[in-house]
Amino acid sequence: MKKLLLVGGGHSHIQVLKRLKEESLKEVDITLITPSKYQYFPELFPDYSEGTYKEEDIRVDLEGLARVAGVNWKEGAILSIDPLQKQALTAEGDILDFNIISLNIGSMTSRTNNISLSKNIFTIKPNYQFTNAVNAVRRADNPVIIGENAAAVEIASSLQAWRTKQKHSPITLIAQNRLLPEMDEKISKTIAKRLREDGIILYEGDTIKKIEENIITINSSIIPFGKLLLLLNSKAPDLLKLSKLPVNEEGYLTIEKTLQVKKYPFIFGAGECAVIEGYRSSSHSLYTSRRQGDVLYANLKGFIDTGEGEFYEDTRNTPFLLELGNKQGFAVFKNRSFLGKIPWVLRRIQNKKLL
Repeated sequence: MKKLLLVGGGHSHIQVLKRLKEESLKEVDITLITPSKYQYFPELFPDYSEGTYKEEDIRVDLEGLARVAGVNWKEGAILSIDPLQKQALTAEGDILDFNIISLNIGSMTSRTNNISLSKNIFTIKPNYQFTNAVNAVRRADNPVIIGENAAAVEIASSLQAWRTKQKHSPITLIAQNRLLPEMDEKISKTIAKRLREDGIILYEGDTIKKIEENIITINSSIIPFGKLLLLLNSKAPDLLKLSKLPVNEEGYLTIEKTLQVKKYPFIFGAGECAVIEGYRSSSHSLYTSRRQGDVLYANLKGFIDTGEGEFYEDTRNTPFLLELGNKQGFAVFKNRSFLGKIPWVLRRIQNKKLL
């Protein structure tokens, strides 16, 4: 009997589990290994931060989902993969044999190598750490967030909305670049203006020179903090380079449109940890991750049994939606931007579909 090892519980692997529940793979022993029995949905993080959803609303029980799909679930983390021996080493020292392996392990937080994470400094990756981090920051004195990406904007806005209702001091947001630097500068200015109107203390374009216990030194001043949340840009998981797998210049797994590694076709990748050759690394939406999950299921089935497969093509042009707290949102679609309640309603519709 062949052994299929699913590493990570991202959206794509969740979609594979749903497909396996409908139609299992014959003569295959399947194991899902994840560091937590729960997978948290980043799309719902702003709603949790603002207090709209409870913890059980924003996560899926991977152990239970695996069980109904006929898949073995194992709690653990993979430290390295030997593609020649077809073995994976876990943090607990176990060696897992496989014939086929699929990686859907997301990404990590960049620029944290020189920062000692402590009881006062948090990240949200891996994402099962999210609720503990937000719970600590939400009620803290002098809470500070560092980041300029969409996650930083959404979580800062949502936490600010919660703290305003509870009559707490404002959130401080430090962006070393302008906000949403990948977008048009007018959009960055619109978002910055809105955040300041909501009471957020915003620093833009300030280089962080030092982070010590409860103190951040930037160009213009020294900022004290009670709790610090790092929402910096993503970086590739170290596992990929350590395992000497084919990676791009940023360290992400290089795959074909079949979601397979060209050199090792028994290795599959999906989600943020993997990039199709010739494409740029990017964050994945719920739609792209689920679409990859469908292609992944079809190609795993084809590799094991039928010999048939599919190519992954992302041709859908979906709007970029942000939640800004207090039933307000921001949308960008085909170079047009919209601020107000309608983008928030569109995001709520997406969230309800996810739920």
